[in-house]
Amino acid sequence: MSHTLGRIEILLVEDNPPDVKLLEECLREVTFSYHLHTVRSGEDAIAFLQRQAPYARAPKPHLILLDIHLPQKSGWDVLAWVRAHPPLSGIPVVMMTGVFSPLDEERVDQLRPTRCLLKPREREDYLRVGKAVENVISQNTS
Repeated sequence: MSHTLGRIEILLVEDNPPDVKLLEECLREVTFSYHLHTVRSGEDAIAFLQRQAPYARAPKPHLILLDIHLPQKSGWDVLAWVRAHPPLSGIPVVMMTGVFSPLDEERVDQLRPTRCLLKPREREDYLRVGKAVENVISQNTS
């Protein structure tokens, strides 16, 4: 990834509005400039990444924050799709969930997301998630 200056484009894929609000709060802790794009389903995430209507002018994100448990098309399905498309396969993807199941652990080994995080529940968790996002961005920009 080669992004040195300017605003970081982040795609948040999350179907639960309270979790969207929590993650917006987490991102207030980061020290870089960003623009957050939010979609509510795996299908919408893929449409965004393909720049299909209504996302025809969508930017290519520098980071994807992806909920694992989405209706119809799971976060793992979206990650597999991203990894299968070379123009997008290098985008860092942070998988997020309330609880990791044994199946999620298997999928981590298969699909190799950039990072997996538990969704924040308390103020300290906001700081942890914000720092993790900053670490992913700093490791993937130059």
